[in-house]
Amino acid sequence: MKKNILMAASIALAMLCACNPLETEQLRDIRFVTSPHAMTKSPIDGTTLPNDYNLVVSSYRNLGDHAGSSDAAGNYFTNVTFSKQVSHWTESRYWPLDGTLDFLAYATAGLKNPNVGVVPTAVWGDQGGNVAKKVVLTVPDNSTLFDDILFGASNGQAYDAEGTVLTLCHAETVVCFAAKANVAYDETNNRGVTINSITLDGAYYSGSLTIENPGAGGGSGNLSSNWSSLGSQKAHIPARVYGGAPCAANEPALADLHLGTSATTFNEKHFGEAYVILPPQAAVSFTIHYTVHNGKAGDTPINSTMEYTYSCSGNWAQGTKNLYTIEITLNEIVITPTVTDWEPGTATTVQI
Repeated sequence: MKKNILMAASIALAMLCACNPLETEQLRDIRFVTSPHAMTKSPIDGTTLPNDYNLVVSSYRNLGDHAGSSDAAGNYFTNVTFSKQVSHWTESRYWPLDGTLDFLAYATAGLKNPNVGVVPTAVWGDQGGNVAKKVVLTVPDNSTLFDDILFGASNGQAYDAEGTVLTLCHAETVVCFAAKANVAYDETNNRGVTINSITLDGAYYSGSLTIENPGAGGGSGNLSSNWSSLGSQKAHIPARVYGGAPCAANEPALADLHLGTSATTFNEKHFGEAYVILPPQAAVSFTIHYTVHNGKAGDTPINSTMEYTYSCSGNWAQGTKNLYTIEITLNEIVITPTVTDWEPGTATTVQI
């Protein structure tokens, strides 16, 4: 069983020289610059983070050689937005004269434009007050936006380093659907299958996300996250159509999808033909609403409108892509789940 490794966005942290020697801090900007490594985006797939993203960062200064001076340990900055430009995130913040910095960060599309993504409420700091150690995000209802949340940390970074890597992990999970039929849709002869919609039944779309970075401030341990207080379940939320890169959250609901005979057409899209994004949770059922076109009686189309509810098993885990391939014929429907971090389930055949 192949364990899932969270897809990650690699960000190089670079320092650019300034030229005013009278400043009390090192005159080198703190910048987050895209690295040449493969990156990801929200949601889940892709090679670049789009320009409609902001990165929110808090930083803690570790003790340097000048203890007792203005260079002492403590929170360096909190909840600062680094704006995404063409090739980097930038804000006028400078490296300290001495010591090192720890960073804790998160990003969503809604930080740049609330109309296309979620806007979490952030509370920074652990019990000791270190803002690079912990942040608690209250995430609002995500059932119509399907926006992913990315988070990452980098510890013990000095201004004279050539660069560091801030790895952004996915805090949510994606459930996606690809479909095909044994006969390609033919409007003229009214033959084939049309999926009218796919709805997710009883999933959670909001909650509290706690991100902890125990290595900050000279500690030890790995970056981790945990969801709690998942809010209320939503009934009959429609899967939405992926609009291409960069992904625009708040995309249209799947409707009137005329099926071809090969699912490869759908797999060329990042999320099959339709998807939802939600916090990790126990898998719930989804319902396929579809029409079988069975020719004509004279000029009158012969259509049968049907629906089938599929009960998913297991968990939709953080950072995973959960693909359900749907194959429909005039006699049966076959659904094959493919999930990244546990054994794929067997295909389910249901007579219709």
